[in-house]
Amino acid sequence: MTRNSLIAVSLFLLALPSRANAESYARQASALRASPVPAAKIVDRVDANQSVVVQKAENGWVRARLGADVEGWLPSEVVSDTWIKVWKRERKLLLIKGDAIDKTFRIALGADNPLGTKVKRGDGATPEGRYFIAELDPSPDSGRYGARSMRLSYPSVEDARRGLRDHLIDKATYLAIVRAIRAGEVPPQHTALGGSIRIHGGGSSKDWTLGCIGLDDADAAALYSSVFKGMRVDVYASADEDKRLGKADYLPGAILAAAKAQIEAAALYTIAAMKVIPMDFPGGDIPADQAVCTDIVVRALRGAGVDLQAMVFEDRTLHPDRYPGRAEAPRTVIDHRRVGNLVALLRRHAVAGAINHGRGLGPGDVVVFDTGIPNGSPFDHIGIVDDRRDTDGNLRAINIWTVGRRTSSMPLIGKSYPTVAAWFRLGHPYEVR
Repeated sequence: MTRNSLIAVSLFLLALPSRANAESYARQASALRASPVPAAKIVDRVDANQSVVVQKAENGWVRARLGADVEGWLPSEVVSDTWIKVWKRERKLLLIKGDAIDKTFRIALGADNPLGTKVKRGDGATPEGRYFIAELDPSPDSGRYGARSMRLSYPSVEDARRGLRDHLIDKATYLAIVRAIRAGEVPPQHTALGGSIRIHGGGSSKDWTLGCIGLDDADAAALYSSVFKGMRVDVYASADEDKRLGKADYLPGAILAAAKAQIEAAALYTIAAMKVIPMDFPGGDIPADQAVCTDIVVRALRGAGVDLQAMVFEDRTLHPDRYPGRAEAPRTVIDHRRVGNLVALLRRHAVAGAINHGRGLGPGDVVVFDTGIPNGSPFDHIGIVDDRRDTDGNLRAINIWTVGRRTSSMPLIGKSYPTVAAWFRLGHPYEVR
């Protein structure tokens, strides 16, 4: 790598949004309004535990940005920057306010499986991922839960997807979990995935729980006094895992690597690939040797642990008004393979991005093009931004261009044709699961 290339990569990494910006979130599902009054027009909706960027406060309201560019007003009491982080290997629970650790507590985990991640009922493991406090109990059964109990929102949406994939739950149960989590409610607790995962008292001197997070009773009481229903709880395997996933370039780098791998086993753009093709859900795909442009992006993000098929289906089910063809019932075989649907999803789940220009995009971002097809939308082609540049010094795009072409890196960015219609950067993996 040349000195100029090193400088360019360094500047790109410095330009990535900081992790701190992602730590304001909605304590509950709420309407995003056009102005700071209760009767103002609803411009969008924020799901419970969804991250927002607070821009300013005014008379009991905050102006917030949802995703890349959706802006509006939320009541101040809906938004918080106080949350909990758990490091399992280190047996630590951190109460965080803003960017600072406010309190640290020693914890106990499952007696039989303390470092495993929960998969199903009875495995004795503590789940890993993003949760929230779904229920508070100041006087639980002291023999089981000690002085205080704080039920977590397990199983999460990601847990439900895995359970559906592994045939532990059916689609109706999966959707019931998705609806509960997005609404900030207790998800179904009596499924094969297990339930009743809590932060509670009873002691922390040794691992003894059935998968819960145990605290000394005095610590449980102290933590209970600082928490609220809807508080975010992020659980990591270790502090190192937290650090690894929290790097601003982690997910873009993983997406780029998965996109580059597709060039090595290049798919062919076929007429057959343009049709609606039966596939599994979640994790479904058309034959790997074929693709249209959206398949390259779906496969790149899936290689980085982000399932656009599931995300589009869930978001279209809960928020149909966001999508083109809103009157149509969601279809898991095709919705995620339409560029307009991916734009509707990503603009609300990316940490950065823009509509109508490509200024600021970088390697691993999703880039959308307007190729002039008269389809009523500027969003008609999509790819992944490469880290290699063309002869004009512009970043290239990994994509599959048209029928008869194969997956490749092409000089499409910064040209008069096609034009960049949008771009999106994904942040922490927990934001898109």
